[in-house]
Amino acid sequence: MAIEPDTSLAPRPSDYDDFQGLGLRGGDGSQNPDDSEEEVDEASDDDRIQAQSRSRQRAHAPRAANGLNRTEFQPGAIVRVKLQNFVTYEKAEFFLGPNLNMVIGPNGTGKSSLVCAICLGLGYPSHVLGRASAYGEFVKHGKDEADIQVELQRKPGERSNYVVGLTIRREDNSRKFTINNQRATHKDIQQLMKSMRIQIDNLCQFLPQDKVAEFAGLGPVELLEKTLQAAAPEEMIEWQKELKEHFKTQKEAQVSAQESNDELRKMESRQQVLQADVAKLRERKEISENIARLEMVKLVVIYNKARRHHHDLKKQKKEATRNLKRLQDNCAPSLQAVNRKQEYRDMVKLAVDDRKSRLRAAEAAAEKAVKDVEAAETKYQEALTKSDVERKGKETKRQEISKLRKDLTDKEGKYSSGAQREFDAADWNRRIRDKEHQIREKNTEIGDAAEIMDNLRKRGSASHRKAGQIKAELANFESQEGQLLMQLRKLDPHVAQGWDWLQDHRDLFEKEVFGPPLLNCSIKDSRYSDLVQSMLGHSDFLCFTTQTTEDHKKLSDQFYGRMGLQVTIRSIFKEYSSFKPPLPKLQLTESGLDGYMTDYLEGPEPVLAMLCSHKRIHQSGVALKDLTDAQLNRLLDKGVINSFAAGKSLYTISRRREYGPEAVSTRVLNVQKGRYWTDQPVDMSEKAELNKKLSEAQDEVAEFKKEVDAQRAKVNAQEQELAVIRKDAEELRKQKDELQREYNAWKNLPDKIDSIKRNLAQKRKELGEVKGRVEAYENEQDKAVLEKAEAVLTHVEKITEIRNAYQSLLEAEAILIEAASDVAALKSKNAEITQRLEQAKKLVDDLERQQEEARRIATEASNEAKELIPAEDLDEMSELAKGRILEDVEQEIGAEKAKLEVIHASNPLALQEYEKWATKIERERKNHADKESLLEELNQKIDEIRSQWEPRLDELVGKINEAFSYNFEQISCAGEVGVHKDEDFDKWAIEIKVKFRENETLQRLDQHRQSGGERAVSTIFYLMSLQSMAQAPFRVVDEINQGMDPRNERMVHERMVEIACREHTSQYFLITPKLLSGLRYDERMRVHTIVSGEYVDEEGTEKMNFARFVKIRKGLRAK
Repeated sequence: MAIEPDTSLAPRPSDYDDFQGLGLRGGDGSQNPDDSEEEVDEASDDDRIQAQSRSRQRAHAPRAANGLNRTEFQPGAIVRVKLQNFVTYEKAEFFLGPNLNMVIGPNGTGKSSLVCAICLGLGYPSHVLGRASAYGEFVKHGKDEADIQVELQRKPGERSNYVVGLTIRREDNSRKFTINNQRATHKDIQQLMKSMRIQIDNLCQFLPQDKVAEFAGLGPVELLEKTLQAAAPEEMIEWQKELKEHFKTQKEAQVSAQESNDELRKMESRQQVLQADVAKLRERKEISENIARLEMVKLVVIYNKARRHHHDLKKQKKEATRNLKRLQDNCAPSLQAVNRKQEYRDMVKLAVDDRKSRLRAAEAAAEKAVKDVEAAETKYQEALTKSDVERKGKETKRQEISKLRKDLTDKEGKYSSGAQREFDAADWNRRIRDKEHQIREKNTEIGDAAEIMDNLRKRGSASHRKAGQIKAELANFESQEGQLLMQLRKLDPHVAQGWDWLQDHRDLFEKEVFGPPLLNCSIKDSRYSDLVQSMLGHSDFLCFTTQTTEDHKKLSDQFYGRMGLQVTIRSIFKEYSSFKPPLPKLQLTESGLDGYMTDYLEGPEPVLAMLCSHKRIHQSGVALKDLTDAQLNRLLDKGVINSFAAGKSLYTISRRREYGPEAVSTRVLNVQKGRYWTDQPVDMSEKAELNKKLSEAQDEVAEFKKEVDAQRAKVNAQEQELAVIRKDAEELRKQKDELQREYNAWKNLPDKIDSIKRNLAQKRKELGEVKGRVEAYENEQDKAVLEKAEAVLTHVEKITEIRNAYQSLLEAEAILIEAASDVAALKSKNAEITQRLEQAKKLVDDLERQQEEARRIATEASNEAKELIPAEDLDEMSELAKGRILEDVEQEIGAEKAKLEVIHASNPLALQEYEKWATKIERERKNHADKESLLEELNQKIDEIRSQWEPRLDELVGKINEAFSYNFEQISCAGEVGVHKDEDFDKWAIEIKVKFRENETLQRLDQHRQSGGERAVSTIFYLMSLQSMAQAPFRVVDEINQGMDPRNERMVHERMVEIACREHTSQYFLITPKLLSGLRYDERMRVHTIVSGEYVDEEGTEKMNFARFVKIRKGLRAK
């Protein structure tokens, strides 16, 4: 690769001195214009290495590549870009100039790749480029990693430049950043870009090739934002952000305040509706409150009345008690005899109660004695039962011992009767294994024979299928469809296989799926066959057609995924009737065409619609005769039919509308003989060959059947032999098992004898234990009998005690009856005194009960009053209750309730709703006041910031307008840039107006009013208008001159060089694949010519010497 100035841009190449100031430099770093071609060629390898070393040293020296001092670079400008394995570059290094850098080279050499490297190397995402989204896609094909280095000019006061490095890994699509060879995060890179005011995502600063159309499509609002980011100081951008936020908040606050005000009015209106009912409800409330007060007074009145009644009863009881005491004192002598007799009666009564207690005690003791007798009897029966059980167990043990003795004697006899002959298990196992080996060998023979038979069957089936296919192919000779199918199998076996599958599975699809047009379409008029077929491709004849997306997916899964077929599947979703021809038939025939392809092709409508969609057959004409020049020109002028076949020629017309109506090219080919839809006669030799193959296949089937039958007979004989061997083996196993069981039984006899002896000893021990338990249970029986006798004797004693106690009780009750009779006689004599005493005592008792009842009533009244009357109202209610009786209070309550019944409101809940609305209204008024306060505060902030920002904006846009208008004046056109100020701040925008013709007025620049070239000119002039105010250290424009006419391109270039090459302006990049000759050149601009490709010599750039190129150029001019 070489990065050098293009000498064709120099204004006076005939004079060498004019090139001297350009600082022309060869790839080896030489600048001596007097070096001859021979001297360069004869330079030694050591000199070349030293020159390369000097070149690398200069790359890091303060002096730039053009001999300019690096201090001319603005902070953040790009000094150098180095690439390795990036897109088209294997290795390249760009040394850039501080002003205008023009990068020139043919398409595909890597110009835009330099733009991509700058974008990605400075940490911006790939979508900013409008290209590949995955970072790994930028790694050169066949390489694992790509490296980018971008050297940025340092800030004033800093010691060294920033070298930002990026490594991209293809495998995991990852990125790794460095700053001055130190590992850095993506956030560190972003922070560095922000500090340098580098805005690659701003189309006003960085306009890559794929974003040119997007810039032209920027809305005025977005263009204002991008312009401020590119040309305005940092504080203006911050002011704009603040204004946007404040205006947004203001808008929200205004809406919120209005909504709050509307809500407040609604609330007040709803509250006013309730006013009439509220007045009635308030009156009802006042009456209800008065009733409540009277109810409380009533409680106090009730309490006072109860308390007074209790006090009166207390006085009456006290008086009655004194009267009873006086009466008792006066009657005491007369009642003494009665009292003494009553005391005697009470003593006798106590004696009667005591003797009753003794009787009950004796009865309980007798009952206990009865229970003791029953318990002793139960104990005796339990011991007797256990004893019987043990006796039975004792007999069982004896029987078991007898049985064990007999078994022991038998086994000892068997064991001692003589030694058993030895059992040779190994010999028996050997004989059985021999049989098993014979079985395996026979199974192997049978398996081999079966496999041979299976292979014969498969080969016979294949021959049978082959014969069937040959029969089907012979049948195809008898029909047109069959002949087409045979042709399809020859043309593409995959398509034929897919067609066979489709015929058997049509029911799997939503709508009908059609096979190849070769089979289901045909030519109406054979004369047009070659013409129609010439305009269709191979895949057009052999494709499948679906009518729904789901059917297309299902068919693709089957053909591509499961069957692995290489076929073409197309979909059509439009009706055939929707494809209309561009010209009526009359106009078509006037142009020399007989009709459209659709006029001579028949088949299913979806298939024809597919061909219309993919091959435009409804717009393609055919004619049997050749066209005259006039007819051909007429078709070209109409511009609606771009493909047609006439006579022996096939015409294809291409139009490039972006280059104007004259940009038309026509390709003419010869019409070839159609090889798909043909009416050729049947090839009888091929039919005879098929008959021969059929005979051979049938002979093979018969031969295979004969061999299978012979093999089957062999297998049957071997299976019979196998059955005999298996039977012999099974018999040997049975004999071996029987002998082995007998031998094992004799061998185990000593162990069984020992076990029987141990069991016999255990049984004898258990028999002794049973005898002991029987004796113990018999002792328990004797003890229980003694206890029962003792309990019976005790019961007899207790019966005697009961009899004596009962006799004593009868005597005491007789004495009690006598004493009670005496008391009654004495009381009869003193009945009047007693009656008077009882009446006095009864009066005291009655008064005491009444007093307690009055106390209870008074307490309840007091508690109810305390519960229902608030503490703070007790004194008031007590005062109101003074001097009032219960009846008066109840009458007042009745009167108030009568008033309450008269007053009614239509809405019983109106008062609560009224008060609830009042609370809400108060809260909403406070909320509204807060919002108004916030709105006023926002207005003050907006006015304060806007008073600073808006004049600065007007000044900035004014400067842009001056530069923009001046640029347009230089090309005899007009342009204007202004600010559209809307009431809605979000709609403030840059408004660009242009005029390219004298009879026009200024019109707003957009995608619809101006041509592509005019938009390109306007775009580059606008970008150039920002140059003197650019805040960004560099700007990039990629292929902006594409689509411009030579005049505009030349004028735009003139203005770009003039503006970009001024002192103290930001760095500028222009990427273009071509330039006009004789353009303006400035010593401050740097021209980079990219030459790259597969066959560029690795050392080619080192051998390039522009001084030699100048000399050659001078020689050519002299001639």
